[in-house]
Amino acid sequence: MKKQKTFLLPIILVFSLSCQFLFPAREGTIISACTDIVKALRDLQPGEIPQHLQDTGVKIGNEFNANDYFNALTQISMQEGFVLDYLYQSDFLGAFPMLYVRPEGQPGYASLKDIPPGTDLPDYHDHIVIEDVEQGYFEYVLMEIMAGQFYLYWHASYNDTRIVCNRDEADAIIADINAGDFGMEFDASQKARARTMKDIEPLVKMTTDAAMVELVTFTKWGGFYRRTYTISRSFPHTILNVEEENLVPYDCGIMF
Repeated sequence: MKKQKTFLLPIILVFSLSCQFLFPAREGTIISACTDIVKALRDLQPGEIPQHLQDTGVKIGNEFNANDYFNALTQISMQEGFVLDYLYQSDFLGAFPMLYVRPEGQPGYASLKDIPPGTDLPDYHDHIVIEDVEQGYFEYVLMEIMAGQFYLYWHASYNDTRIVCNRDEADAIIADINAGDFGMEFDASQKARARTMKDIEPLVKMTTDAAMVELVTFTKWGGFYRRTYTISRSFPHTILNVEEENLVPYDCGIMF
């Protein structure tokens, strides 16, 4: 018996080392609160488009306040003296909000027609302050992906990208689609490929000058993707690079 154990030990050691080589440990911090953060943001977003906004594209003041996002995204904020705002873009192809930033105390534009000729809407990204912690950079990416996903109409509904926080959520997405009646189902090969997805949980790795946010996303018009954002740690924070890999191609087949 002792000889058998002695013989097995090298085999176990070789197998363990092989696994570490083939599946190395991820370097960085996993955002374990991903599901709660995403849900908190999603719960803030309104569903039904106000009738006056559909009819005229003009805001009257009782619409969704985009600054409420910062109640859910607690590790990012607007630069002092600025607030987040949006205009409603509406045409024959659909309708969607256009986020921008304005000085606090300065009235926002009611519609696109109120923008002075030759004036560009200030980019809100330039005025977001990130707490220099891993969750802060994750929330910044969450804002980048999901902040404009409200009051969407017709073609704008293609903007449905969501963050997948773990294996259970990936499985639930496939199950929901295959149980519903919105477009094509996942076929056997797509489901098998989805089962091979690894490292689904979002991860943030900090370097001296940048933070790298790695996460898995899903859209009904593309499937599962792995995205890696590189963000500067100095203010104003800038997305320096985005890499994207299509892990499981899928298209619902619906055209608006």
